[in-house]
Amino acid sequence: AIAAGAFLIPFLAILFGYELSNTTKLWSVGTALVFLTLTGIFLVMDLDRPDRFLNVLFRPQWKSWLVKGGYTLTIFGILISLWGANVWFDLGIPEKPLLWLTGIFAVLLAIYTAFLFAQAKGRDFWQSPSLILHMFVHSIMAGAAIFVLISLISGVEDWMEILNGTLLIVVIINLFTIISELTITHPTSAAKTVVQMITKGRYKKLFWIGTILIGNLIPLGFLVFGFKDWSTVIASIGILIGIVITEKIWVEAPQRIPLA
Repeated sequence: AIAAGAFLIPFLAILFGYELSNTTKLWSVGTALVFLTLTGIFLVMDLDRPDRFLNVLFRPQWKSWLVKGGYTLTIFGILISLWGANVWFDLGIPEKPLLWLTGIFAVLLAIYTAFLFAQAKGRDFWQSPSLILHMFVHSIMAGAAIFVLISLISGVEDWMEILNGTLLIVVIINLFTIISELTITHPTSAAKTVVQMITKGRYKKLFWIGTILIGNLIPLGFLVFGFKDWSTVIASIGILIGIVITEKIWVEAPQRIPLA
């Protein structure tokens, strides 16, 4: 989410006519590459046979979203590195076409996990179409939140107001997404059991306190009623914590339902 969002936020800013300094662009590239690398490391570590990871790329099964995701990570990494080199060395590559191409793979990077989860047919809760929106919104939230923290460190862009407005909009969308995922009529007893587990069972404290309160409602309050940049910073920290907790629940809870 952070790797994709760290590019998408500057990309959207440029798309809407906002002038960004080269320093901010390089922060975007550096942040995206750091979290992209971490993503790759965690994905490889999660395999039963990490030594066979290269088979995913060199002997691909194209029906698998694990393979498509692996190529998405790789191509996005190449494209954003090229953008960084273009900014740093002034290579003269037309920026807009490069940004649009990188933007396409950034969106794919943000949402491919939803398709990967959907291939796990035994986990009914993951079959929700709104999971795509869930992942995309999280990437925008994470990107805006991380740039609030970057702006605090670097101080090169005076766009805290824009980031505040962006976070306000996506937090509201995120709340509606969560509500829709949990209240939509689930066709199977397994999916209904997961919802019960999240809202009233094993994960209820983590969900209501971590996801809803810390990750959404408290940040929303700071974003609406805060008067200083520090309010946006506090909101951003809460949002990032909330994303981590939400993904922990969304990944773990459906897997606690026995398949047989």
